[in-house]
Amino acid sequence: MKYNQMKTNGNSLWAWLIVTTMALAGCGGSQQNEENSDEAEEKALADGIVELTDEQIKTVGITIGKVEHRQMLGTVNVSGTLKLSPQNRAEVTSLVSGQTKKILVKEGDVVRSGQTLALVENTEIVALQKEYLVVSRQLALARQAYQRQQAIHAQGAGVEKNLQQAKAELEIAQANEQGIRLQLQQMGISAKLVAAGRFVQAAPVKSPIAGVVGEVLISTGSFLDNQTVLMNIYDNSAIHADLNVFETDINNIKIGQEVDLQLFDKQHTALSGQVSFITASLDKASKSASVHVDIKHRSGVKLLPNMYVSALIHCEQAECQAVPDEAVVMSGNRYYVFKAMGNGKFQQTEVVTGLSYQGYTQITFVNASQANQAVVTKKAVYLLSMIADHGEE
Repeated sequence: MKYNQMKTNGNSLWAWLIVTTMALAGCGGSQQNEENSDEAEEKALADGIVELTDEQIKTVGITIGKVEHRQMLGTVNVSGTLKLSPQNRAEVTSLVSGQTKKILVKEGDVVRSGQTLALVENTEIVALQKEYLVVSRQLALARQAYQRQQAIHAQGAGVEKNLQQAKAELEIAQANEQGIRLQLQQMGISAKLVAAGRFVQAAPVKSPIAGVVGEVLISTGSFLDNQTVLMNIYDNSAIHADLNVFETDINNIKIGQEVDLQLFDKQHTALSGQVSFITASLDKASKSASVHVDIKHRSGVKLLPNMYVSALIHCEQAECQAVPDEAVVMSGNRYYVFKAMGNGKFQQTEVVTGLSYQGYTQITFVNASQANQAVVTKKAVYLLSMIADHGEE
C-alpha cells in the first residue's frame, strides 16, 4: 500500500515538474519575442523609420499626399549690413614723411576730390623744389644749345657730332625735369610756381575722393611717414547692402530682383533696392553667399556703413516641387519630410527647401531617386518627435 502511494506520488511529482518546465519555457519564449520586437523597433527608429497602427494614424491626424508641382512666387527673408565699396572709401596718407603743420578739416566735414586736408612740413620738400628749379634752368639751356646747333647745321657750317651731342644733352635734361616734376605733382606742389622761384615749405595732403571726413587720426605736430593714415573719407551716397543668403535659397536669387529693406533700429523706416551682384563663392563658416543690393530709395534716412538691415527679396515665379509647410520639419539645421512606405511605415528623408508661398514650401530631395514619392503632408512633426525621443533615451 505504501509502495503504491509512493508510486502515485512520484508520478504526480514528475507531472508537476514537466508542466512547470513547459510553463517556464513558454514564458521565456514570450520574453524573448518581446525583446526581439523591441530591438527591431529600436533599429527602425535609428534608421529614421516610424511605424504606426491605423488607429494611431487616425488619432494623430496624419495625412498623406503627393509632392506637387506648383507655380511659386515667393520671397526670401535675409539679413545683412550696409557697406561701402573700396572705391567709395579712402584712407588718406601722405606721400611725404614729416611733421603735421596744419589740419584743415574736422570730422563730419564734406570734402571734394582733390581738396587739401592737411599740410606736412619736411626739409626735403624745399630741397626737391630747389633741385627742380636747377633742372628746369638746365633744360632751358640745353634746348637753346640744341636749337643753335640745328641752325648752324642747316647753314652747312656745323659738325654732325656737335649736333648729336646737343640732342643727347637735351634729352637728358628733359628726363631729369620730367622726373622731378612728376614727384612735385604727386606731392601736390605746382611745378610751374617752383620754376618761377616760388617755393612752399609744406606739402599738401589732398583727398582722393569726394565724401565726408570720418575719423581724424592725427594731431597738429604729429610725425608722419608714408604709411601713416591721417584720416578716413566715406562717400555714403554710394552705400549698398550686403545680404547673407544661405545656399538653400541662393538658386532663387537673380540680378535685377526687387528688394525691400528695413533698418533694425527703425521699424518704420522702409528702403528699397535691387540685386546687382551675387558673389561667386560661399562662406565656409556660415554656408551663405553675399548678395549686393543697390539702394534706390532712401526716404531721407541717414545711412552709415555697418548698419544692420533685414531684407525681403522678391523672387520670380517658377514651377517647382512643393509640399504644404506642415510637411517640412527641421532637425539639426537640416530639413526633412517623411516618405510614406506603406503598411503604416514612414521614413525620414532629407530635402533642401526653397521658396515659401501661400502655405507651400519648395523642396528638392537630396537623393534625387526619392522624388515623386508620397509624403506625410500633416503632423510630420509628430513623427519627428518619436525619432527625437528615441535619440534621447
